[in-house]
Amino acid sequence: MTAETVSLSLGVVGMALGAVVWYRLWADSDAATRERGAFVWIAVIPVAAAVAYALMALDVGFVSVGGVTVPVPRYVDWLVTTPVLIGYTAHVAGASRRTTGWIVAVDVAMVVVGWAGVVTGGTTRLAAFATSSLCYVGLLYALYGVLPDVAAERSGSRRRLFEVLQNHVGLLWVVYPVVWAAGPLGLGYVETIGVTLLISFVDVMAKTPYVYFVSVHRSAFTDPTETAATESAETPAGTPAAADGGEATAD
Repeated sequence: MTAETVSLSLGVVGMALGAVVWYRLWADSDAATRERGAFVWIAVIPVAAAVAYALMALDVGFVSVGGVTVPVPRYVDWLVTTPVLIGYTAHVAGASRRTTGWIVAVDVAMVVVGWAGVVTGGTTRLAAFATSSLCYVGLLYALYGVLPDVAAERSGSRRRLFEVLQNHVGLLWVVYPVVWAAGPLGLGYVETIGVTLLISFVDVMAKTPYVYFVSVHRSAFTDPTETAATESAETPAGTPAAADGGEATAD
């Protein structure tokens, strides 16, 4: 068994562990009932990644591009899981659907253009890499320039969970373009096996701990302050519940 296969197999184990953590989160009766539907989305992260790594460990889905072997399942994994990672972070911050939508769209563009850079060459590859990197900068702007203002209106526990996910996604993801640039499709400083080992490690660290963080901080979704703030925001202006004292009174 090669070192590459071992690293991919460990990726399967790491993602499977994330699925177990998710199940404990979803099955927790203390978790907010209204959040359980959103918890379902988180399952996509470890499950899709585990399937992708299992396929790669079985040597399925590899193509040769310019003499370099490229794993298609990895890019499919990113196309499926990264929108959930970034979208759920925006959800925890309390972002609107419109805000969440454009942030997810930037993420999808980053992955798609990055794939274009893999299957092309020359100037086109460089342009695709530069564009994908700009999309990443856009995500950083969203994470550190847009969402914090939205999260400021949330309860302390919900805001702390957002900050954990914000930094986990924003800082860890910077490794991906660096490894790509240093790999065979970039400057060629790192061989294919090195890229596989690094990406596998970073992938597990990006996904499984993310699920763990949500699980550890799940009390943020049952925080009375957060619940009250959410209910207040959802109560139409002018209704008795929105009046002074919060209750209807008879004259």
